[in-house]
Amino acid sequence: MVRRRVVVVCMLDSIHSARWLSQFENQRTDFLLFPSSPHRKVHPELERLLSSSGAAGFRLVPLARYFALPLWVLDKFSNEFFRGSLLRAAIRSFQPSVVHSLELQNAGYVALRAMSSYKPKDLKFMVTNWGSDIFWFQRFPKHEAKLRKLLKLADVYSAECERDVALARNLGFTGQVMPVIPNAGGFSEADLAIPRLTSGERKTIALKGYHGWVGRAKISLEAVGEMSEELQEFQIVVYSANRSVLKLARQVRKQAGLEIEVFAKGAMSHKQVLEMFAKSSIYVGLSESDGISTSMLEAMAMGAIPVQTSSACCDEWFGDSGVAVHDITVPATKDAIRQGLKLAEDPSNAEKNLKTIKSKASAEAVKAIALKFYD
Repeated sequence: MVRRRVVVVCMLDSIHSARWLSQFENQRTDFLLFPSSPHRKVHPELERLLSSSGAAGFRLVPLARYFALPLWVLDKFSNEFFRGSLLRAAIRSFQPSVVHSLELQNAGYVALRAMSSYKPKDLKFMVTNWGSDIFWFQRFPKHEAKLRKLLKLADVYSAECERDVALARNLGFTGQVMPVIPNAGGFSEADLAIPRLTSGERKTIALKGYHGWVGRAKISLEAVGEMSEELQEFQIVVYSANRSVLKLARQVRKQAGLEIEVFAKGAMSHKQVLEMFAKSSIYVGLSESDGISTSMLEAMAMGAIPVQTSSACCDEWFGDSGVAVHDITVPATKDAIRQGLKLAEDPSNAEKNLKTIKSKASAEAVKAIALKFYD
């Protein structure tokens, strides 16, 4: 049996890249990985794959750990010329049947530069939409023009949201669309077996702590601070917090007199995050733009009622068993938190969300679909 060859352009430091690739560990496929971001660090799970002895083979483009940063800097001024040239050379040498870009603005644009002048007829080009790739960036003229060129070149498209499939079609994509699944893989039986507290025992509120490009964690914290009298019985856990959120959390803790525990980005493992959600009443995640929020799915799996901005395709995952936030303001967030806490009092809402996860996002179900991507 002939082994498949796939070039994957991805963020080597990303847990999402690692979890996607780990689904293929027992497949007869050779993967050549090309870095799409400047980070020299390779995620530990991806390092494990690179040294594994399973049926699949994983290796990095030569010198990938060293050229990622300097070439990324040069390409800021050269429209992906240097990395595009290097990727094109790697494709010529490796002779894959598929080139797969995991994410559009970095991986997709580099592949666009590489294959605009070299794309054999029998080579399939697949692009996977991550998070805000189209939903957010289509509003900027320069990005819209690039996205149209990228989608015209691509043969296959995948996304986490039906919303993003429609957006790709609107931008001119005419190729094959893969089934909509979570890009980071699904929940294993071990994940879903983590003990959960009952609704009456849950006295934690989990807040996603990212604030910056599109994240709006500071709004969540300000809302919680203004609800201090209502939330005295709860512990507030802020996780994946960046520096400005860490500072604000300390201020809110001091001024509001609430019990607030803060964890910086990367300080909690995936299992620890799941265990946090397993004892949380609600999860609050605010963002101007997103695809499927992994945190939202984790909360649903562990019984925490999701309070999530509507920009994250949450309407495709819950109806009346979660709260969609349409207005990212302190007053609207306070109302949403109150609604979420009310929903959390009824255990049937958590059961409904868990049923959704088991049917749409179990590791077995997601992997069964993912394994057909490179056929």
